[in-house]
Amino acid sequence: MPKVNLIGLLLFSLLTLTQAQTLKIYHIDVEQAASTLIVAPGNKTLLIDSGKNGHGSRIKSVMNTAGVNRIDFFVLTHYHEDHDGGIDGLANDPSITIGKAYDRGDKDELDATTLNEDTYKDYQASVGHNAEQLTRGQTIPLDPAMTVTCIASGGMVIDEVNPVAGTEENDKSIALLIQFGGFQFFTGGDIQVTTEGKIAAHDLVKDVDLYEADHHGSETSSTVPLMEDLKPTVIIISSGNNERYKHPRLHTLNTFSNMVPQPAVFQLNKYLKGGVGGNVPDANIADIGSTDPGGTILTTVDLAAGNFTIAYHDSSVAPFPLKHPGSSSTITSSIVIESLLPDPTVGPDSEFEEVTLHNKGTSSVSMNGWFLKDHNNLAWSLTSMGQIPAGGSKTIVRHGMPMNLNNAGDEITLFGPGNQERDKFKYTSSQPGQFILTHH
Repeated sequence: MPKVNLIGLLLFSLLTLTQAQTLKIYHIDVEQAASTLIVAPGNKTLLIDSGKNGHGSRIKSVMNTAGVNRIDFFVLTHYHEDHDGGIDGLANDPSITIGKAYDRGDKDELDATTLNEDTYKDYQASVGHNAEQLTRGQTIPLDPAMTVTCIASGGMVIDEVNPVAGTEENDKSIALLIQFGGFQFFTGGDIQVTTEGKIAAHDLVKDVDLYEADHHGSETSSTVPLMEDLKPTVIIISSGNNERYKHPRLHTLNTFSNMVPQPAVFQLNKYLKGGVGGNVPDANIADIGSTDPGGTILTTVDLAAGNFTIAYHDSSVAPFPLKHPGSSSTITSSIVIESLLPDPTVGPDSEFEEVTLHNKGTSSVSMNGWFLKDHNNLAWSLTSMGQIPAGGSKTIVRHGMPMNLNNAGDEITLFGPGNQERDKFKYTSSQPGQFILTHH
């Protein structure tokens, strides 16, 4: 019988467990642009935006540092050159594989100027022509231990009744809430006051650990109502030394400084052109000279330790405690599907379908990060339900969520934070205006 190296096996098991509880987020230095690489615990990757034209090499360099050569999921938040410019360089690199791409869709509504831009054409030719439209409430299956939820897309947000599309490209950006155990990260592309206001009005994202400042720290974003909901522990600003935009704006930095509690704010590059632009203290800026691609900031989340760290160059900031440590294990399977209304008679199914959930437990449960999925794997976010009290029930109306309750029958699955399955119900038919009771 062969000998077993128990010490080696134990070390391998401990290393695997540690890796399974670690998330890495690379805020890539692409100057006055944006690109964020997320390496999940299982080593799958999500790239959000790709910087300016020619920045594929910068992203590849960070991928090499992270030890990955595949982009499993790519999300383009909106159709601007400083967000879609570098993806063609990655797609044309034979050493890199790109899996599924998402964007906000609605390309038939784009103006002639955008359609004729070289960077947009390059995006379309590389990955855009196969991109799936990512809509509010939809989730990205990055990792079983994580939940990636689309909060806003095209200017429309989760739980918006009679949704109104955005009118300006920045404000139509895809906004994502990324959850890993008790850690929460919000990144909204270039959304501005209108879409931020909708997110705040519906209390869709609250008390996050990390926030990547919307629109590079512009004066029209990071508005007070949204910041009062987010209350981030750490804010990271992706901006460069650009005289035209002058980001981050002093106005926005003052908003951050006036928050209680005050977040720790970091910049990828220092702004050196004066005027209405400003900076955080040099110690919190990754690239003070703003002359090279060395301003990348790494966020590392360690669930086992209950904290996350910020690092750049040879500097590492003291760990920040998670706001909700252990929250992934404190929620039990007490939440069940109580009833469904697949065929409402008061209006269209896409707006008025209903699901009622029941809390069978002895303590209230926050529905932040919970969602339903149908047999087609489309999602219905439940975050806006808020708290379900012990022994209580709550009903949520669809309001345009991607998932639908098929009138001819469906199988609906309830997931908690971290993609943990909590309940499931299958039905084979429905009647107009009649609720289906699950008896769960």
